Amino acid sequence: MTSSTSQPTVIFLWMVPRTQSTVLAKCMTFVDDTEVWLEPYLSCDFNDTLYDPNWKKGDPLAERMREAERKNEATEVMKSARKKLAEEESDFPNLIPQKDISYPWVQKQLEKATPDKKFIFVKDESHVIMDHLEYLPNVPTRHTFIIRHPREIYPSWKDMSMRRWDIAGTKSWEEWHVADDTPTFPVKDFFQIHHRLWKHFQINADFDPIIIDGHDLTSKPEVILPKYFKKIGIPYKESYLEWKEGNDILEKKWRGSADFVLLAPKVAVYTQAANSCKFLPPKFPRGTPSNPGWNITPDLKEVIEGALPYYNEMYENRLQ
Repeated sequence: MTSSTSQPTVIFLWMVPRTQSTVLAKCMTFVDDTEVWLEPYLSCDFNDTLYDPNWKKGDPLAERMREAERKNEATEVMKSARKKLAEEESDFPNLIPQKDISYPWVQKQLEKATPDKKFIFVKDESHVIMDHLEYLPNVPTRHTFIIRHPREIYPSWKDMSMRRWDIAGTKSWEEWHVADDTPTFPVKDFFQIHHRLWKHFQINADFDPIIIDGHDLTSKPEVILPKYFKKIGIPYKESYLEWKEGNDILEKKWRGSADFVLLAPKVAVYTQAANSCKFLPPKFPRGTPSNPGWNITPDLKEVIEGALPYYNEMYENRLQ
C-alpha cells in the first residue's frame, strides 16, 4: 500500500524497552510531513493493569507494585511533577488525559485522515499489542522492530524501573528484582513476545517487517538511518542525523497520553533521549551493560539467558 495526501502511512516501531527507540522517535519528530505518537497502546495497557485497582487484585506482586506506585505519588518529586502536569496539560491539544485512552480510541485516531501529514510514526511496545491485534488501524501500515542485546537491555531496565517505581530508594540493586518488582510488564518474556509479533507480521503484513538494532543505529546512524528510511518509504536527508536539543518541542508535537509525554521525561524514564540532539555512539561493545556498576545479579542472568535465542534470530535478520 502507498500513502496519499489524505491517508498517511502509519509506521510502527515495535520495541522492547531500553532499545534506543525514544531517541529514534525524537529524530522522527523533525522529519518532514511526519507526526509522532508516543506509546499509545502502552497507555491503554496501563489503564487495564497498573491503574486498574481490580487487576490481579490480591496477587502479592501486583499489590506490591500498586503500593509502590502510591508511595511514589506521595513523594515530593512526583507531587511537583503532577502539579506541573496539571498546570500544563490544557496547553497541549496534542495530548489526552491518561484516563481517557483506550484501545478502540487509539485505533480510531490512527485511522483518521491527516491531510497535512504523509507519515504517522508510532513507537510502542510489542507486548501491549500482541493480544490486541484487532485494534491495529485499518490503513496503510509498515511494521518495523528495534532490538538491542539483552545484556544491554535488562540492566538498563532494572536501573530505570528502580528510579521510576522506587523513588524513595527502599531497595538496593541486589534486592530489586528485574521482573518481579514490575509485574505489569512481562519482563521475562519481552523478547519472546517481540519475536512472536515479528513472526506474525512476516505472515500477515503487506510488507516484510524490518528489524534494526539499537547498538547499530547509535554506532553508525549515517549508515542505518538512510537504509531504514528507504525501506519505510520516507525521503532521507542528511540533516535528520541532528535535531533540536531539549524536551520542550516534544511536548508540543508528540501525540499521546499527557502522563507519558509530559511526565515520563521528568521522572527518569525518557530523560536522556528526550533531551538529545543526535545519536550518541555507545561507550561499550555490543552486549556490554552501559554502566560498569550494573553487575549481573542472578535475576538478570536468568532473563538474559532466556532472551538470547529470540534476540539472536532477530539480530541475524536485522537491517545492516
